[in-house]
Amino acid sequence: MSESSPHLHHRGDGVRMWVAAELDQAESWTEWILRGEQMLAERALQADTVLGHGRGQTRRVVLGEGVQGVWRVNRHGGVLGGVQGDRYRTSARLAAEVLLSEELRARGIATPKVLFALAMKRGLSWRQHLVTEEIVGATTVFEAREEAAALAAADELLSRLCDVGLWATDLHPANMLWQAAPSGADSEGRCWVIDLAGAKLLPGPLSADQRSARRQRFARYFAKHAGQIPAPFCG
Repeated sequence: MSESSPHLHHRGDGVRMWVAAELDQAESWTEWILRGEQMLAERALQADTVLGHGRGQTRRVVLGEGVQGVWRVNRHGGVLGGVQGDRYRTSARLAAEVLLSEELRARGIATPKVLFALAMKRGLSWRQHLVTEEIVGATTVFEAREEAAALAAADELLSRLCDVGLWATDLHPANMLWQAAPSGADSEGRCWVIDLAGAKLLPGPLSADQRSARRQRFARYFAKHAGQIPAPFCG
């Protein structure tokens, strides 16, 4: 990480760890280097809250003095998912996800802040853990598919992501969160993009063909899991 990064980088034998700067004094990170996976499991057990399902569960954990986060274990998708599961050759994919999150936030894209990231080597493989801030009161865009405001916000965010050049093969309605605004607020709410594992920024905006491919992928998720495509994503 660069000196300007909002994350501090800790290392150990077969361990790579990134910690949000404001949390650096909140925990004994030396202990986390020694048994980070076990500590995450303990924190999740204490919170006893499952927040989502996908390739694996996402669970609430508490870091420092009551900072709530969402813990996810990175897993391969597609054919590799059935073979390699949560095992990676290196820690590079997790490092790239932390950096990508920082870059998107710097460009004004709503994506949850990375609070903590941990890669631990076991034998020849690495397991990758990510804890991001919890977006309180949010549901996935897929769950909010009957709400016009949620669909409009998702459509706008999808366009913004194409504009900044984000190439994310797994971008779908369950990887966007809809956070409705409180009653009386100026806006109706906000969409957030989550799960950036394997995504990358291209040198410029996506081409027309690339945009079309991303939108079609987004629409197919609705068709597959809900049986119909909402109007904003038809055609």
